[in-house]
Amino acid sequence: MVNPLLVMDEAIQLALMGKGYNYTNPIVGAVVVKNGKVIGRGYHTGFGMPHAEIEALKDCEESPEGGDLYVTLEPCSTTGKTPPCTDAIIKSGIKRVFIGVVDPNPNHSGKAIKILNDAGIEVFLGFNEHVCAEIIEDFTKFILKRQPYFTLKAASSIDGMIATSTGDSKWISGESSRIYVHYLRSVSDGIIVGINTVKNDDPLLNVRNFNREKEPLKIILDSKLSISPESKVVKDFGKYLIIATTVRDDSKMDNLKRYGVRVLICKEKNGFVDLMDLSDKLVSLNLLNIFVEGGGKVFASFIKEGLVDRFYHFISPKVIGGDGVPLFGDLNCEKIEDAYKCKLTDTKRFEEDILHIYKFNDYTNHVLQLTEKFRNRCKYGCSQG
Repeated sequence: MVNPLLVMDEAIQLALMGKGYNYTNPIVGAVVVKNGKVIGRGYHTGFGMPHAEIEALKDCEESPEGGDLYVTLEPCSTTGKTPPCTDAIIKSGIKRVFIGVVDPNPNHSGKAIKILNDAGIEVFLGFNEHVCAEIIEDFTKFILKRQPYFTLKAASSIDGMIATSTGDSKWISGESSRIYVHYLRSVSDGIIVGINTVKNDDPLLNVRNFNREKEPLKIILDSKLSISPESKVVKDFGKYLIIATTVRDDSKMDNLKRYGVRVLICKEKNGFVDLMDLSDKLVSLNLLNIFVEGGGKVFASFIKEGLVDRFYHFISPKVIGGDGVPLFGDLNCEKIEDAYKCKLTDTKRFEEDILHIYKFNDYTNHVLQLTEKFRNRCKYGCSQG
């Protein structure tokens, strides 16, 4: 006897294998089960590539006819870069489809369920739905707001300092924490830092310890276009580098372009890059997951604009003192009620370091509500997992 929740959990793990390659598509995993055993697995391997359901059906070691399909997200029902998955599912002879959550895209929500029902396929909706909604939260934000999903990452001492009074910050966190940060980079589309981080630390902003085909873009907030062409990130990763600036200096821009650097001319706000305008430009480049690594003034700017969705805060058992560099720049909170609120969602330990994961925005409820709405519309009375 197959446990649908366990099979859906396997589909979720498959979906996560595609993270970092999906751009503005959701990550999706699928599993085909027949006669009590798994016969096919698949996931969406990248933007414009075949969808998870197609990959799972192709992977089947025997005919899927009469079998069950488990998929983390409602299958697509329209032709885009790929044909509709509903056609392939119907043609395959699959008799039952178990769906994690409904597609939050209003152009698709519930349509596949109806198409499959009308074809005589039983549809069951809402298995491991909380996790299925969580793993596509970036996509849901994109659908609702047409903005990237912004994740902040910072490492601080227990008294909330990210560097000493001299600017020294290597290394506040331990090695295992830093390895995990490289994983987080590897599943991001872009990494943002301010120009002061480049000038002070001369970072590469690359991914180490993880063999990934895709290198995330490096995005430098440099309102005055003052970055040196001798910076490591320019010389070594120019073709993956974007400079966001408010200054059009043809001479500097031509010099940077020799290294393959792209320059985005953004609107100016209070003397700095307008982050809302930058957000729009990043979406136009099909960048969905953006990893913001500092520094403190950059963190504060993103928080004040309401762009921050998730915050990874690594805390190391060190005390630096009041003359250090604080985690956040000025947020202009005169009263406690003015403080920016977030929710602690998880805690992990990396040797001596503690990682707290916070959410400033939560988009899972939107998907869960949609799923509940369509659960009652299924021809076969979709069951809850």
